[in-house]
Amino acid sequence: MGCDHHSCLHVVPLFQNLEAPQMGAISAISRERSYSQGQLIYYPGQDHGALIVVHTGSVKIYRLDSEGNEQVIRILSSGEFAGEMALLRGEKTQDFAQALSDCTLCMIDGEELGALMLQHPAIGLKFTQELSRRLSQSDATLHQVVRGRVEQRLAKYLLELYAKQGKEALELPITKGNVASLLAMSQATLSRTFKNLEAQGLITLGKSRKVTLINIKALHSLVLT
Repeated sequence: MGCDHHSCLHVVPLFQNLEAPQMGAISAISRERSYSQGQLIYYPGQDHGALIVVHTGSVKIYRLDSEGNEQVIRILSSGEFAGEMALLRGEKTQDFAQALSDCTLCMIDGEELGALMLQHPAIGLKFTQELSRRLSQSDATLHQVVRGRVEQRLAKYLLELYAKQGKEALELPITKGNVASLLAMSQATLSRTFKNLEAQGLITLGKSRKVTLINIKALHSLVLT
């Protein structure tokens, strides 16, 4: 089933500002797939060969370490994508992709997308720019994990959610266990860090996944210290 780029691909920063013929060409090589919560989308060693774009729902990208422990790499929400490295290198996938909720994805055929990039340089340029942005973001995250305090990591994550959700009363989009894995800390450490930020008057904790930001300026200062 082809994707309607007016309802799916237009939400992807990677494809924004492309002309209608270019968007139409991408839509023509895309197909829509739906996954249930918990369902694997791809796994290591698979010849996946497609770029996945999240239309609705959310997707977890993760790996397993040598002891079988899960390490979350990214959480994808509407408009975000994954699978680009296997697509570009022509290698088998190295990560797991799992639906965190019922979700709808646009699957874009890798070989045909590569051919389109040759025909339409603007598509290749946007792809390169988005990958460069993601690499810069990954470097910043790695630096913070290596050198940043746990309070800084959590404050940065909460501010990123604030930027996405546009309100102080946040709802964590994933379980606290997944948040802990994403921020490279244990669940016990995450719980203590939430309570420390609350004790400092920076946040208040609600039921389940509810968190309200009380002092956004102080959270920004914490990230920068």
